[in-house]
Amino acid sequence: MSLAYFVAGRLGLATPFTSGNISPVWPASGIAVASILIYGNRIWPAIFLGAFFTNYLSAIPHVASIGLGIGNTLEALTAAFLLQKLAIFDISLSRLRDVLSLIAFGAITATMVGATVGVGVLYATGVSPWSGIGSAWLVYWLGDAMGVLLITPLILALRTVNNPLSASRLAELLGLVAALTCTAFFVFLEHSWIAIKLDVLAFAVFPFVMWAAIRFGVAGCAFMITIVATIATVATTYGSGPFAHYSPFIDASLLQIFFFVLSTSGLTLAAALSERERLERIRLAQEARIHLAAIVESSDDAILSKDLNGIIRTWNGGAERIFGYSAEEIIGKPIFTIIPAELHADEFQIMEKLQRGERIEHLETTRKKKSGELINVSVTISPVRDEKGRMVGCAKIARDITERKKTEEALFTSEKLASVGRMAATIAHEINNPLEAVVNLIYLARQYPDSPPGLNDFLETADDELTRVSHIVKQTLGFYRETAAPSVFRVAEVVNGMLLVYGSKIANRKIHTHIDVPVELLVDTVLGEFRQVIANIFQNAIEAVPFGGNIHIRVSSVRGNPVNAIRVTIADDGPGIDQADLRRIFAPFFTTKKDLGTGLGLWVSKGIVEKHGGNLKVRSNIRTGNSWTVFSVLWPSTIASDSSAASRLSRQQQA
Repeated sequence: MSLAYFVAGRLGLATPFTSGNISPVWPASGIAVASILIYGNRIWPAIFLGAFFTNYLSAIPHVASIGLGIGNTLEALTAAFLLQKLAIFDISLSRLRDVLSLIAFGAITATMVGATVGVGVLYATGVSPWSGIGSAWLVYWLGDAMGVLLITPLILALRTVNNPLSASRLAELLGLVAALTCTAFFVFLEHSWIAIKLDVLAFAVFPFVMWAAIRFGVAGCAFMITIVATIATVATTYGSGPFAHYSPFIDASLLQIFFFVLSTSGLTLAAALSERERLERIRLAQEARIHLAAIVESSDDAILSKDLNGIIRTWNGGAERIFGYSAEEIIGKPIFTIIPAELHADEFQIMEKLQRGERIEHLETTRKKKSGELINVSVTISPVRDEKGRMVGCAKIARDITERKKTEEALFTSEKLASVGRMAATIAHEINNPLEAVVNLIYLARQYPDSPPGLNDFLETADDELTRVSHIVKQTLGFYRETAAPSVFRVAEVVNGMLLVYGSKIANRKIHTHIDVPVELLVDTVLGEFRQVIANIFQNAIEAVPFGGNIHIRVSSVRGNPVNAIRVTIADDGPGIDQADLRRIFAPFFTTKKDLGTGLGLWVSKGIVEKHGGNLKVRSNIRTGNSWTVFSVLWPSTIASDSSAASRLSRQQQA
């Protein structure tokens, strides 16, 4: 810091106008103010040493060097105090108010301290005569002010430049520097072919400075102004340029006024444009945050965040819908509010992984709703970090996968049931062969004429029982043998087979069944799907009716246009279904049996019926003493009652 001040000071002393220690531009003052703003007041000893040695090596008394060092140091400290305490200064110079504050407090006000102390020291030590103190003070003051205006913005702005220029932007900047340098040399150097020197020619550099302000901001503008100031100061010192044809005092004053107009115009324009861009970025960022907040709030997934202490800080609408807590209820509460007690240890392990920089993806676990109900969720957890990269919490996205889990369990159960069905059919098939052999042996035994008394009665009874067993085996084979192709069958046989399969349940609960099915009614449809729908509704009726209750099954044909159909009505005198449940009775996973049902039977049945173009309806009454439930299935089908259908049925049975 001291070396930088010393070099800048020696350059300033190389261009004196009115005396050996008064320069029209004092770049060291700009370095001093920038250093205090960046590093703080603790850097003041370095500024004092730099100022002291700069003047110590000049042709002035050594005691004057101490006074000038004190004045330069006080000037920088005063500038920093005014800017930081009164203007709330931002060293990035990204706001117009920062540039205006630098001009007002740093360049104009604070430099008066340095000018007053410095000129007083020079005149008190006899370096300059008292007769010229007024003009000397003015040049000293404006010189320090120009140093602050030209050098301080350059240092502060370049310090905040982080992104390297692209190739095209770099080429533009180099072209601009070349054009400005050529123009400055043309304006401030003597030319034999131009006989006149007009002050107005100096303003030919303005378009380039404005271009830099627009395209490259405060840093680019300050750099261009520094180039102009360097060329103009050196040229004017050696009597060249539009400001070199008056007295030294007037020349210095005109040059300083030119620098002031050039720097204030360029820097304020650059700062205004920079602030407008910054405000536009802020506006776009705010819009993006609002848009993101709207997305988060409208998401069906639960999106929430918590701090490192496990306290919930944000809670979106999806979280309210999934867990049942409103934002007002849950924010500020521990995250363990929605985590079952047995999973608390897992949460600590998750936080350890996040602190190691890991991310939790699609963790399937269990969470607890406000009602106490446990739900399955898939959770993605990410760490939340502050601007310094420190972890301050975590964000969680939870998706309710309870329905998916139920579907998986139902599919698994269905597969197990299908496996059991196939095994039952296989066992029935294997039993059927030895069963036929036993029936044949009983038949042969009954042919012996000399059988003991009563043996034929026993054999006849055994034959009847074996016939019944054989019938059950055949019904079991028929019930589990599925086919996807339409076939002709008697509806009465399907109903009778269903009664046989569920016979033990019916008998155990003393249920009375009332069947009204035309014996000869033939239909042409998919047997397996028809049986599945009817059996599912019938099983629900068995589970609904009380001990000794009644179930009615009625089947009738419906002649319609353009298609015919059959209507199957299954009614029971169970407790009935209330209206709230009736509205959801066909929804997947909805059940009134609590843990006894999957909630898929009626949903699947309705889907099968509607696939065939029919409909499944339900009516119910829950009045005490007169409760009932009626399911009605309208199944479009070809009603086959002619001889051709009967012959087709015969061929199917033979096959």
